[in-house]
Amino acid sequence: MRALAEFIMRGRVRAVLITVVGIPLISPAALGLVSLRRGANDGLMVLAWAILPVVAAGLSGYMSPLMAGLAGSHFAAVFCGALALRGSRSWAAALVTVTAVAAAGILLTAHFSGGLLNSLLEVAEASGGDQAEQLRKIFASESLATGYLSWVSAITASLALVLARYWQALLYNPGGFRQEFHQLRMPLPLAAVAMLVWVYCLVSTDYVFWGAVVAFPVVVGGIALIHWLVGSRNWGLAPLVALYVTLVIAALPMAGFLCGLALIDSWIDIRGRTAK
Repeated sequence: MRALAEFIMRGRVRAVLITVVGIPLISPAALGLVSLRRGANDGLMVLAWAILPVVAAGLSGYMSPLMAGLAGSHFAAVFCGALALRGSRSWAAALVTVTAVAAAGILLTAHFSGGLLNSLLEVAEASGGDQAEQLRKIFASESLATGYLSWVSAITASLALVLARYWQALLYNPGGFRQEFHQLRMPLPLAAVAMLVWVYCLVSTDYVFWGAVVAFPVVVGGIALIHWLVGSRNWGLAPLVALYVTLVIAALPMAGFLCGLALIDSWIDIRGRTAK
């Protein structure tokens, strides 16, 4: 990882090369690293080169408008999140920015592609099999489809930003990322509103994923609190492995628990009370 991060930071051409290759997680993280370390100008140049082949593929018909929109919004979310983190030094601000830009990109993609659900069904029907019928059962409405893809986009873009920040700390501030992430604590108004929206959306099936989107930054706050607790108690990796396995198996219920945990932390400051 360190060798790859050093390669990216040796020059713009190398950073552009890694970004244009389109490796999942790695390419957007390269954009995030450049934006975090060198600022908006260099980051914008790498972003432009990253989006250029996506736009060209979309216009030529090689890539569907849906896939082009998803890729473009993903890179834009990482870029904006990196600038927010660089400017504010606040993971709360960065996560809100990433989530907002990712959701906005999905909504724009849905608008210009004629609806995400229809686009997904067209892709599934073209690939054959019974995938289209399965999609109809999973996504009963356009709101479910856009909410789900916004949620996934926010998660993947945030993971890329986390990797970029980890690389930056690895090169220029060893150990800094761990300390920074362990101290992530959401503002109380943000955590309270996210929890209220999450509970409200659970009542409406069509908007359940939109509730997860709004709550996502706060969920990450809950994850950071557990990382801090495990690290401060020297419990090893087993609890963290259990956490992420549970997130994969039961994502939405676990997200609700983590959101509630982060709300409690925002209210009573668990770390501060423990220190006393």
